[in-house]
Amino acid sequence: MEKDMVPKESETIAAKRAARLAEKIREGKNFVIQRTWWSNSAFEILVILSILSLNLYQITPFFGTSAKDSFYSGPVIPLLAKLIELFGISLSVSLQTVNIFFYSFFPLTFYLFTRKISGRKAVAVLASLFVILPFYPFSYVRVAGSLAGVDSPHIASLSITPIALLLFFSFLTLGKVNSLIGAAIASAFVALVSPFGFMIFLIFAFILTFSEMLLGSGRLKLVRAVSVFIFAAGLTSFWYNPVFFLWILTGPLGIDIRYTMGKLIPVSFFTLPVLGAFGYLLFDRKSDLQTVFLASFFTISFALISLAGGGIFPSHPSRYVAELGISLSFLLSVSLVKLVDYLSLRENKLGKIISQSTFSKMGLMGLFITLVLTILVYKDRLNMFEGSVLGIWEGIDKGSIWQAKERYSGGLASGLGYFISLISVLILGIVAKRSLGNISKKSGVS
Repeated sequence: MEKDMVPKESETIAAKRAARLAEKIREGKNFVIQRTWWSNSAFEILVILSILSLNLYQITPFFGTSAKDSFYSGPVIPLLAKLIELFGISLSVSLQTVNIFFYSFFPLTFYLFTRKISGRKAVAVLASLFVILPFYPFSYVRVAGSLAGVDSPHIASLSITPIALLLFFSFLTLGKVNSLIGAAIASAFVALVSPFGFMIFLIFAFILTFSEMLLGSGRLKLVRAVSVFIFAAGLTSFWYNPVFFLWILTGPLGIDIRYTMGKLIPVSFFTLPVLGAFGYLLFDRKSDLQTVFLASFFTISFALISLAGGGIFPSHPSRYVAELGISLSFLLSVSLVKLVDYLSLRENKLGKIISQSTFSKMGLMGLFITLVLTILVYKDRLNMFEGSVLGIWEGIDKGSIWQAKERYSGGLASGLGYFISLISVLILGIVAKRSLGNISKKSGVS
């Protein structure tokens, strides 16, 4: 009798569980995911081109104008301007053409960065539209500093920074050699456009690294981050040799940086521990909240830095307000998309007439249309600049950094810089060659 009570092998709990799992897999094979009409690549490209066209349309009054007297510490913008000058265009107009070129494709690089970080096209589109709004602290600040001001290298570097951060983020998460090389080259390019822009890149990169360390493998990711910084510094040593770099930080041209750091360090004694603890408690091991963490900490960090660097008010803004506007665009887009997602999951009075999914799509479409109309209606605000909108960095004369660099050209200091750059290129080349060799072995290619 007891033998009859013993279940057969096919009737055990494990067997029944396996059977249910197999059934779900079979059902899953028959499940077809229907992609929405706007999720295809062709429509995404159309959206990006539309945003770029809007951005370009706003600055058409600056086409053919002369650049304001600016100061250049990196060789990229003057070199590009000299190339354009070969076509018979004056140097000042050539410089403005380069400024327009860098300014015009910023929404594209920003879109790619926010899409990668958030994993949502809606977030990327909203962020790109917010960042080109013709108001303070969005595109108004960047136009004031670049096309109508004297801080064009800094603003130009912002167009490359998202790509450098994208490659940096890829190397942090995957550790691939091609990402290391790309991140080192892109961040070095940022530095060759503007050393101040490279400092901004370091701030963004530090927050990115912290967010990744919260997700695990902290030591490894910290080492990866430092390696990118070292190679970037090595690749730019031919221009910013160590002696000249130290002189920039300690000499009169480093007044702005020292002024900001002098105000920021006392504040950081109590803000950094609080922010660190806040980030650890709320975001530790929570990859689904990484986008919220980055958007929040980017905004908080640059708000504090802007306050320490001179202020956030339009009458006399600090040099970091441009980054605050970029961070705020990201935060607003993430917040609004999260809000729409939340509302789409709640019961609404229109639920019987309009589905929750349709309600969510209508909400996002309404936001997109509102932003586009706002940009079109208020685009003329970018031409309404008054006398002094440049903040605390007005005091540096045109060419002063170039003149200072000439003191450190030639001799041992310059030779040391070229040697460091050469060694950096060789090391990256060896690493790339070994990586390609390993890939060939794994794929069986002799």
